[in-house]
Formats: sequence, C-alpha cells, structure tokens
Amino acid sequence: MGLEYRVNEHCDVKEIEEVFNKSGIRRPVGDMDRIQRMIDHADEIITVRDGERLIGILRAITDYSYCCYISDIAVDKDYQGRGIGKALINMLRDRLGDEEIQYILTSAPKAVGFYEKTDFKRADHAFVIKRKKN
Repeated sequence: MGLEYRVNEHCDVKEIEEVFNKSGIRRPVGDMDRIQRMIDHADEIITVRDGERLIGILRAITDYSYCCYISDIAVDKDYQGRGIGKALINMLRDRLGDEEIQYILTSAPKAVGFYEKTDFKRADHAFVIKRKKN
C-alpha cells in the first residue's frame, strides 16, 4: 500500500500529537486543547498516511492572496528522507499558487538543512516575539 496525501481532512488530536512526537518537532504535546485550537484555526492542512496511520502533516495560515505562513511540517522520523516534507510543501504550493503568494516559515535549527534543499531562501530581515508559554 502506498502513501496517501489528503487535503483538509479531519484529524484526531491524538494522532497529530503522535506525529509531532515521532517527528522530533517541538510542539505543545500533552496540551490537547491547544493542539485542537491549532488544528481548528489552520486555513490549510495537508496530511499523508501510510494506510490509516498518519505519518506527516503540514499546517498553514494564509490570506489566500498575499502570504502564507507554514506553521508545521512534521514527518515521522521513520519516514524522513523520502521526500514527504517536500511533497507536502509542493501540494500546498499547487493549491495556492506561486504568482501572488509568498511562503514564510521559521525553522528549527535541526531542520535548516531541509529547507536549504527546497526553494526557500534565508531571510535575515525577519523578527519574532517569542511565546511566553511553550
């Protein structure tokens, strides 16, 4: 059975927490209410499953006309290095287009190499106000 990519499918909080845990991404696992809000308020969610098992997710916030912030790209470590993260990004770009929309994200230090291999370019003019609560 091959991998199946899905757009804006309903996902259970527990399976998303599992992908976050297995991917190495730092997210507020254990705070199910907060993760549910993260899911509920995302504009675009693209998932990938191996059978019924969720193994990857991309979550984005966008205005559909000028910019798109990719807030999560998480792929189970057992599946990393197979082009799944790049496929998730490409699916989002295919949905939203490239002509008018700029894609923005912040990278964890360990993921910088991944983004350098994609079409993302480093931006030295970004600013962040850090959360008080992780």
